[in-house]
Formats: sequence, structure tokens, C-alpha cells
Amino acid sequence: EKRKNGDACSLCGCEKLLFEPPVFYCNGLTCRSKRIRRNSYFFVGGNNQYHWCQPCFDDMKDNQKLELADMTLTKNQLDKKKNNEVPEESWVQCDRCERWIHQICALFNTRQNKDQRSEFVCPSCTIEDREKKNKLEPSSTTPMAEDLPRTKLSEHLEKHVREKFHEEMARMAKERSEKEDITYDGGGEIYIRQVSSMTRTLDVRERMRKRYSFKNYPSEFKYRCKCIIVFQNLDGVDVILFGLYVYEHDETNPMPDQRAVYVSYLDSVHYMRPRRMRTFVYHELLISYLDYVRNKGYSTAHIWACPPLKGDDYILFAKPEDQKIPKDDRLRQWYLDMLKDCQKRGIVGKLTNAYDLYFANPKNDATVLPYMEGDYFPAELENIIKDLEEGKNLSKKPDGSGKKKGKKEKKTKKAASGILAEGVDVKSLQAGGRDAVMKKLGETIHPMKESFLVAFLDWEGAKEEDRVVPKDVMEYREKHGINIRKSVVPPSGMDIEELEDSPKEKPDDEMDCEFLNNRQLFLNLCQGNHYQFDQLRRAKHTSMMVLWHLHNRDAPKFVQQCAVCSREILQGNRYHCPTCADYDMCQECMTNPGVPRHQHPLKAIPVGNQQNNLTAEQRKERQRSIQLHMTLLLHAATCKSQKCASANCAKMKGLLKHGSSCKVKANGGCHVCKRIWALLQIHARQCKEDNCPVPNCMAIRERFRQLTLQQQAMDDRRRQMMNQTYHQQAR
Repeated sequence: EKRKNGDACSLCGCEKLLFEPPVFYCNGLTCRSKRIRRNSYFFVGGNNQYHWCQPCFDDMKDNQKLELADMTLTKNQLDKKKNNEVPEESWVQCDRCERWIHQICALFNTRQNKDQRSEFVCPSCTIEDREKKNKLEPSSTTPMAEDLPRTKLSEHLEKHVREKFHEEMARMAKERSEKEDITYDGGGEIYIRQVSSMTRTLDVRERMRKRYSFKNYPSEFKYRCKCIIVFQNLDGVDVILFGLYVYEHDETNPMPDQRAVYVSYLDSVHYMRPRRMRTFVYHELLISYLDYVRNKGYSTAHIWACPPLKGDDYILFAKPEDQKIPKDDRLRQWYLDMLKDCQKRGIVGKLTNAYDLYFANPKNDATVLPYMEGDYFPAELENIIKDLEEGKNLSKKPDGSGKKKGKKEKKTKKAASGILAEGVDVKSLQAGGRDAVMKKLGETIHPMKESFLVAFLDWEGAKEEDRVVPKDVMEYREKHGINIRKSVVPPSGMDIEELEDSPKEKPDDEMDCEFLNNRQLFLNLCQGNHYQFDQLRRAKHTSMMVLWHLHNRDAPKFVQQCAVCSREILQGNRYHCPTCADYDMCQECMTNPGVPRHQHPLKAIPVGNQQNNLTAEQRKERQRSIQLHMTLLLHAATCKSQKCASANCAKMKGLLKHGSSCKVKANGGCHVCKRIWALLQIHARQCKEDNCPVPNCMAIRERFRQLTLQQQAMDDRRRQMMNQTYHQQAR
């Protein structure tokens, strides 16, 4: 039955409700993932998941092949559209009373109704049924935030934040009871989960790498990207209220990023109950995080206090209209208040800013600056080096003497046709002169230096000068009996690692969550599915859907499919063969006496949520299995032999052939394609080859590149706006 126009939702009483206009980013090679403007024409392909703006479309050749992550298109296959659509909220009809309800109002999950056969009973009818049965207590088997996998970090954060939250609520309730003689109604329970943890590599940009190559400056920095989500149970629904991305550069990293953490992005919506607890809870989470990492051996925390531009979202898509974006000074003070609390508790020592720390010494060059994904410095350094190479902004000499240009300088610039002769500034730098890049960057950031916060963590190997705090902080510590650990000064020639009594903890297991490994991926997921946070009802539905995705994430399953019954092994144990590259048996087949036994001994490995409790040996075995598959994949992609000596070559070739010819594909639910896709993505993340023979490797890497460009475009916009704002104020 079709819904008639004029029928109002039986829950909210509204009729037509519109979403935010969709956001499209150009996939063209020359566009750097720019947003496609509203009311302009653009071109779509691949089930509307790839987009090209008009200029990029015009640049394409008629028969040009477009190699994408999971398909190949041609120019004539693209459809022309106008970016003026405003989608409407979908409806669902109750199978009992036949009334129509917004899917969002009903918390209806379309992903669980793929065959269109699931019975839907609206909330009103559900309440009537419960009243008749005298069972008013709600019951649900739907997995919630509490059921998400736990990690050491999430356990630490949740325990600390909950304790502080309940303490503060009790204090507020007592205070209000004494003053107004009324009770204080608190909110629901808070859940904190780490939902992603992936090792990533940041490549140093070309000009930076070339300029400082004589100092053996690293070509890349590896770091661990972690995503942390805060939920609160509101009216029986776990709602996402806060998201945080942090980048951790451990002791194996080269300087200047060694032992540094970067609080990269955080975002929130104001639905927490009570609302006045928002700042308190988020501060306690960050304080608890910094306490956790300093005990893991990290020495500094870096924060770029810069709010998003109007119309941009960091993590959560579409905010409430009445939620204000904090100004620079307010956001900076928000971070400072949190860091000062850290100082009082003995978590942070010296608190400074990047300008005072790195630019006071004229002998410092740009290699002392932290080089981190999404930070202000990498892009700004690249632009300054480019300007210097092209002879821009060189009206003053690099040493700042301000003398008039001499004949020699004029001659040099004339010979270079207006461009600084190659190597002139670098030669001065190599001879120990003032770094012109550092000088220019210092001039640029000086008006806004307080926005680049650097906190020295009070870790085991902290130097005494890095523990210095203001007098009022010391008095607070003494008054409250806060003990500060003694500084450990290593003897000459000894590394700080040699002083540690206990062996280092092994790195955390990776948590691969495709749509949360990168904040841009999560934003794209939300924008593409209209997962919005601008109303509480929408935030509830969005959170429900994100939880569904988290509980049904497409984790790599190439070692989790039973070789006997071909079913995915989702719970219990899988029985893995260490000898064969790709052999696993499910628990049911393993215990079935009618199933033939495998010729090699099998090892039991927990699956699902139990994998967080893997032993060191099991983790090692899992990594070994992944590496074997990577080797086999590369071999099969290049092997031309019909009778290859490798036992599993033919099987891998068969999988690759299936992936190229399957009509269902991974998105359609093909389990074989999902396994292949997981393999290809892991390979593509590691691959550095210019012309890789593995199918779709180049296309997947191009997709990763597009996401990086999309994120860089936002970072560039806020960096440029920050430069412009502060320089106008300085005039």
C-alpha cells in the first residue's frame, strides 16, 4: 500500500521531512577531491558512488577508461545530474494498525529488512501488546554499545570517566537538594569504546624531503591512528555524543615525532544529559587518555586548537542548529583548562606552545617541528619552501638584516628568471646559517602561536626541566598530596629504554573498521546514508545504524571461512592449520564425527569478540597467516604457469578470477568476493609499487589517495582561513 500525500507520521505528527542536501566530492585527478557546488552540473557512475565535476568531465577523453576501486568505467557510461536534490525521510507502514511512520521516528533498520518481508510493529501497537500481556519492561536482543569489543584503552577511559561522572552527579544532586529541596534527574549510563586502531604511514611531502635530505630527514613516519567514541543511553537508545581521533608515534619513530601523541580531531553534539556535564565528561576523557599514554612511555602531546569552518564537520555529520561552533579563543581556552587540570594531577609537566618551544633558538631548522597527519605544519612548510624556490617573499635577506639588495643578489635572481637559483638557500642552511623556511614560518604563526599547544607528559623518562609547572599548580599538588614520580636521568651513553625495569608492552592489536579507520570515511558513510545528528531523533537513529555497522563490520574473513561447510566462522573457535596457507574449520564441523579429519594438526583460535584476548602466540600466528596470504596473492597475480608447484596458487587464481567475473560482488553480499576484497585492501595498504600486477591494487590505492586529498582539502581550508584571520587582526 502506498502512503497518501497528507498522511502525517503517527509518532511525530509531521509530514514531509527533508535531510541535509547531499555532499559530493569530485573523483577527478585534477580536482583534489573538491566539493561539488550546489546547483551545478556533475556526472555520476558506479551506482552513484563516484562523481566528477564538469571541468574534470570535459578533460576526459571520449574512450578513456576510469580505473576505480571496484570497477572500470568509461566516459560515456557517466550520467549527468544537477546538484540540487534535497532527499526526503523515508516511511514505513505498521503491519498491525497500517499507520505510516517515519523510519527514523520508528528506529527502523532497513539493513535488517533486505527481503522486504520483515514484520514491522509500530511503537504504539507494541505498547498496547505489552499492556495486554502485563509486560511493560522493554526487551531487546539488538546488540548495543556495551556489547562492542573492549580494549585496555577503552576499559581505562570508561572506568575513569564513569567514576568521575557519578561523583560529579552526586555532588550536583546534593548541592541542588540543599539549595532548592528538589531531586536532580541524571542521564543514562556512559559507554566508551575504541572502535578503530590502525598502523598508518605519513609520507613526507616532496619539497620538505628534498630540502632536508642532507640531514637524513625521514621519508615517512609510521603512527597508530585510534578512534574513540562516547555513547550515552538516552531513553533506552545508545546515542553517539563524542568522537575522538588520536595519532600515536611510539619510541620506534625517528625524531621529531618520537614518543609523541597528536590529538587530531574531536567532535561532539550537545545531547548529553544533563547538558552541563558535557565539558566535564570530555575533559575527563582527554585527561584519562593523556594519563594512559604517559604511562605507556609517550613524552609529549600536541594539539592544534582550530575550530572547523562553517559548513564543515570533523567527525559527526550535521549538527543541531542551536549548537554553536566555538571561536578560536574559546576552543583554545577549553583545551588549556583541560591541560591545567592535567598539571594539577601530575599528568602534565611543562605546558608551552610550538612557537616558544621551537622558534626561540635561531639554530633550529624545520626538521625539529613535529610532522603529523592533518597538522598545520606539513602543508604550511611545503608552501613556504615552494615560495622560496620560486623567489617569492624574499624582499628581506634570510638573516633578517633588512639591508638593501646588492648587485650579487640581483644577478642571481636575474639568471634564474625570477626564481631563486637552485640550492642557494640550501647551501646557506648546510653551512649552519639561519633556516629561511623556519624564519618565514615563525613570522606566519607568531600572531596565532597560542593555538599550537605542546604539553610535556610526566612519563618515566621525563627530564627535570620538562616537569616545571607554575607556582599555583605546585601549591595545589602539595595541598592535595599529589606525588610526582622522580625524574630518571640516564647515565651518559645509555638509552632511556635501558632504564625500564619491566619489558615493554607489546603493541595493541589492530582493530580494522573500514568506515572508522579515517574520519573522512566515517563522514562519507554518514553523508551517503543521511546519518545526521541535527535532531535527537535522528541522532538516535544514526547511532543505531552505526552500532549495526560496528557489530556487522566487514572485517577480513579470509581465514574465517570453514573449508568443509564454507560457512563464515563468526563465533566460538576456528581451527586453523599452521601448515596450509588457507585452511580453517568451524567448531561444528570439528566436533562432527562424520567430517573427515584434516591431514595436519589444527590449532584452536577464538573468533569474534574473543579475539581481543588472543595470546601472544595466537597474535603471531594470525599475523603470519596474513603475511602468507599476501605472499600468495602477489605470486598468483604474476604466475603464468598452468602447473605451478605452489600448492595454493591455483586456488588463489580461482579466487581472483571469481572476483573479476562475479555479478553479485562484495557489496551485493558475495562471501567469496568479501574475502578477496579484504585481501586486496590489506595488500594495497602495504604496496609501494608503481605498476603493481595485483588486480585492483592501483584502483584501491587511488581511492585511498582520494580520501587523503579530501581530508587534506579541509585541513588546507582551515589552515588558510586561520592564516588570513590572524594576519588581518595583526595589521
